[in-house]
Amino acid sequence: MRFNDLMQTVLAGEGRSGLGAVTLWRQCVDLLAQNDRHDRSIMSDAERGALLERLNGLLPKLSETQRIATVVELGGRLRSPSLIEFFANDRPAIAAAAMSRARLPDAAWVEMLPRLTPTARGVLRSRRDLGEETLQGLAAFGATDLVLTSDAEVEQEDMLLTEAMIVQADPPAAPQPEEVVEEDAAEEVGEGRSQIRNLVDRIARFTSARRAGEEEEQPQRAAVAGPRAFAFETDAAGTIVWIDQGPRAALIGLALNETALEGGSGPDGHVAGAFMRRSGFQNGRYTIMGGTMAGEWRLSATPFFDPRSGRFQGYRGQARRPFLHEVASEPRAESVAIAGLSADSIRQLVHELRTPLNAILGFAEIIEQELFGPAGHQYRDMAAKIAVDARHLLTAFDDLDLAARVARGEGGEAARSVDPALLVTQVSARFREQGDSAQIDIAMGRDLPMVRIDPVQGERMVQHLLRTLISVSPVGEALTGACWYQPDGADGRVVLAIDRPSSLAGMEEDRLLDPGYMPDGNWADGPLLGLGFSLRLIRSLATGCGGALEIEPGRFLLAVPALAEDEDAVGSA
Repeated sequence: MRFNDLMQTVLAGEGRSGLGAVTLWRQCVDLLAQNDRHDRSIMSDAERGALLERLNGLLPKLSETQRIATVVELGGRLRSPSLIEFFANDRPAIAAAAMSRARLPDAAWVEMLPRLTPTARGVLRSRRDLGEETLQGLAAFGATDLVLTSDAEVEQEDMLLTEAMIVQADPPAAPQPEEVVEEDAAEEVGEGRSQIRNLVDRIARFTSARRAGEEEEQPQRAAVAGPRAFAFETDAAGTIVWIDQGPRAALIGLALNETALEGGSGPDGHVAGAFMRRSGFQNGRYTIMGGTMAGEWRLSATPFFDPRSGRFQGYRGQARRPFLHEVASEPRAESVAIAGLSADSIRQLVHELRTPLNAILGFAEIIEQELFGPAGHQYRDMAAKIAVDARHLLTAFDDLDLAARVARGEGGEAARSVDPALLVTQVSARFREQGDSAQIDIAMGRDLPMVRIDPVQGERMVQHLLRTLISVSPVGEALTGACWYQPDGADGRVVLAIDRPSSLAGMEEDRLLDPGYMPDGNWADGPLLGLGFSLRLIRSLATGCGGALEIEPGRFLLAVPALAEDEDAVGSA
């Protein structure tokens, strides 16, 4: 026997405001959307009435934009008659959004029509997926609904304004709060109509200006003609012999069997290696030089064989342009921030995600350690797995937060003298003590000079480098390296060199730094944000300390400027 106390927990919540009110509002809406559907209702009348009463109480605490966002997020899941009727009797903007997304059978619509507002019925008239009975019912209300009074005109303009805002916004985002809050006075009856008209005109002017700017900023996109994806088929030699769309002259004859030479078209080693093994591949690189289809592509294909003889016949697959996060940044722009998000947005996102994740981790540890009482073996195992995944996510959030700090130029504490030998030794010992069978063997040079760096940033650099390389190393393989002083100019530098794991042997620097490159699949214990992100973060930290991360064919070099002898003497004094 199972007892679901989620509804009682939500209803028992005290009056809230701000973000607490928004959270409680969403919880009540989700409960109605899931348990009060027209096709399967597992909710009593008392529970339904209590939830609707709680929603009515929260109504003044949420802005119109927040309520519209709730309806937009529900989308096709809006199948609760009581919830649909609740939204239909809200402001015309919310009613329009709900009526355009609600899904009910014909009989339910007919029963609800007399309780809907003229605005809600007006939105229903524009839909083309309603049944015959619903259309007849709407026609019966036409004598009163289609006569516009002064109040009805304001409602119609409000509904048109909402539709304009939803259309102009980038889907699937809801209308932006700034655009609504700035014109909150438009809801006043005396001057509502004029301000609504002004706002609609402003939206139209902004949209036309934005589109004009996009046309000016897209010469390269306009120059690249042709489709952004196509299906293809090759013969047994790996030569493309068929495509479903695009210029045949530019694509027919391209081969998958040999890696691309410098300045020529062809695949990367991942695709060519899969062809040699007659195995499938996903998101492999393919570069086309020249023509309307020039540039990088991502190929995914599976082999096919003769059903009688079993002989290899070729590949069938899809090609597409790479996504934004799959394209390596230019060397001059060593940014570790996520494309499309500012550093402030990343930090805010990390903060909002870390709070509930810490709560999940805390509850998982409570169950795993049986702090509140005995728990079953299966529950403890599940809690342990959840705790491990949560810690991995927290580590990734810390990396994102650190990347955002680096992008903002926040250097942390002031630089001071740090003993590099002690730093590397302590970080290495920490990994050995974690019990994850990490084998680290770094030969430390004698009489290493002090370095002037921020101690926190220095520890992060070394820790991130070791952790990243350990995560992609094969099980049982030791991580080896050396640390020495390298004279360079007046002061010189201290270099920490870590040999490449065998899993990274032979990879070029652009592939190592490419966040979208995954050779032969993902590493099970690899960095959650990708090897490329981690290496770029280490390089950014090193650059901020006046050092560098250099990638050689056989090793990674983390170099930090050494402290000058006169500065060392002053520091010692």
